[in-house]
Amino acid sequence: MISNNYVPEWHISPFEHSKYTLVRNQDQFALLFDEVKDADEFLSLECAAQVDYYENGKHCIVQLGDVDERPLLQIHGLLLHEAVHIWQRIKILMGEKEPSIEFEAYSIQRIAQDLFAMFQESENNDLS
Repeated sequence: MISNNYVPEWHISPFEHSKYTLVRNQDQFALLFDEVKDADEFLSLECAAQVDYYENGKHCIVQLGDVDERPLLQIHGLLLHEAVHIWQRIKILMGEKEPSIEFEAYSIQRIAQDLFAMFQESENNDLS
């Protein structure tokens, strides 16, 4: 269940070409409007997860809807998928046509781990 206390925070990509964050609902999405211009509606593609790019990819907003019925493995798969899209955009911003395989793997790993951590922070872990 989505925590009411979660506030999306920007994470900076390796080499600082882009910022990215995770939002879980329209209210969290709206919190980013001060820094992001011309934002779309939350999950405008009507899918389980998506990433929208602003300022030519300098701001990437990963959106993850209600996943209460999905196992954690599937959620991590969705977030990893979006991490690859973020990396693809960063690669363009960097002007990298063929980055080394290790550079690419570590970059995607870092972005995915950040998204996994944001997801964990966004979940209501109050068992009382």
